[in-house]
Amino acid sequence: MKNAITNYENTFYLEGVAISGISSVDGSYSLDYKPINILGKGFVKQVIASVPTASLSINRYLINNDPIFDLTGDGPNYLAKSTSGGLYYNGSYFSFSGAYLKSLSVSCSVGEVPQIASQFDIYGNIGPVANPSGNNAANSIFVPQVKDITVTCRDSSTNRVKDFNVDFNCPKNPIYGLTGSNAEYPIEVHSVFPIEVVGSFTLDIDDYETKKVFDDLTSNGDASFVVRVGKTNEVIFAFTGMNSKIVSEEVSSSADDVLSVKVSYKTYID
Repeated sequence: MKNAITNYENTFYLEGVAISGISSVDGSYSLDYKPINILGKGFVKQVIASVPTASLSINRYLINNDPIFDLTGDGPNYLAKSTSGGLYYNGSYFSFSGAYLKSLSVSCSVGEVPQIASQFDIYGNIGPVANPSGNNAANSIFVPQVKDITVTCRDSSTNRVKDFNVDFNCPKNPIYGLTGSNAEYPIEVHSVFPIEVVGSFTLDIDDYETKKVFDDLTSNGDASFVVRVGKTNEVIFAFTGMNSKIVSEEVSSSADDVLSVKVSYKTYID
């Protein structure tokens, strides 16, 4: 009986670089097989009825400048940026090519290390495609503390921020064609703009007052929020949501907790 492969015996690589701080990786594919209907009773053949789909999710502690941040936006000739990599374990590998960022989320609560979750659509191949390991050195590790995290949102100067979550939605549009070879791969993959960004913050209420639900019908309603993680000379994540709109406020009170409010902002990147 063979031994199981433990978590420290496999390594995740992205573009040949070993990625540190990984808490989980999940990669999968699915094939849509359907039978060809025939008259009478006899041989039935199954065929692939649609383009195979594959996906990847990565959860990681935000302990250095994550290379996934570079996959947002456009690449050369206004095409979406892609990446390749995979898991290497015991001389074998589960790898992928042609992965495109679908969504990205950065979150943190008081007393925790910030985390980043990313989802990919894979339009290339997945499985034992190619050895993903490489000799490129990983980035240096910096574990952020509370003093290294700055959050600014509505009334955050007088109401304590307990947690935040910033979600980036980055849909892609693959374009396929009828070609003599490689028809299983898209000819081009484009980013669908604008990119939607939702920032959510939970605050303990001191002097916070919610908006009236109809205020934005008669006023501008623009707001902003800022999230920054890092030291003065080493910023590993920073985002400013200008021209944002407050889309929800949820006030909560319970017998075993203080009065709090969850404020959600929405903005777009073009």
